[in-house]
Amino acid sequence: MKIAVLGATGPTGIQVVEEALERGHDVIALVRNPDGLSDIKNEKLQVQKANIFKESDLSTHLEGCDAVLSCLGCQPGCMGCKRITFYEDTIKPITSAMRIANTKRLVCMSSQCAKRITGEPKIVTCFIRPCFFGNALKSMSAMETYLEEDCPDLDYTVVKPSELADDPSSGKPVTAVEGQWVPKGTLKIARRDVAKFMVDCIGNSDWFKKFVALDMTP
Repeated sequence: MKIAVLGATGPTGIQVVEEALERGHDVIALVRNPDGLSDIKNEKLQVQKANIFKESDLSTHLEGCDAVLSCLGCQPGCMGCKRITFYEDTIKPITSAMRIANTKRLVCMSSQCAKRITGEPKIVTCFIRPCFFGNALKSMSAMETYLEEDCPDLDYTVVKPSELADDPSSGKPVTAVEGQWVPKGTLKIARRDVAKFMVDCIGNSDWFKKFVALDMTP
């Protein structure tokens, strides 16, 4: 398959690029700074500079792609910081560009508990939202709502990992649960395991139009 990866120079994006290449996929890494992938040498990798906020720029690169994998992220901000709109601001040009390029499959990253719903873990309600990641979670929630309400024509999967770790892959299948969080999870998952799941998702119709929480399998 031919895959476009957004956020390819980030710590999870690099893992996605490497995992896709290992499986023999053709990868187009769309990045702000191509030098960020200079260490990866593979004839199946193209590194292209692109503006993620411009659908006209993105659509040119998405022509002929079977799927878009997005690992885009920003600094989470904290209580009292300016409102974050990064996730809803980027998903709109991405999905518009996909329509122009006639690419329907999207796998993108969010986070567990992005949407505030009844019964969420107390650590999220009492600590994570008010003190650390609340502004980023609001923007992720807006992105998820946009996909759910405005993108019925696209086959999207929103991958929602717990805390990301730079550990090697566990070698085990991840715990994947439809919804906002994994009950009784370990609250930590290796980036490489997330990358493996995202690449697995490309051809898996079971996860079309789903929000999937991920955690490490104990």
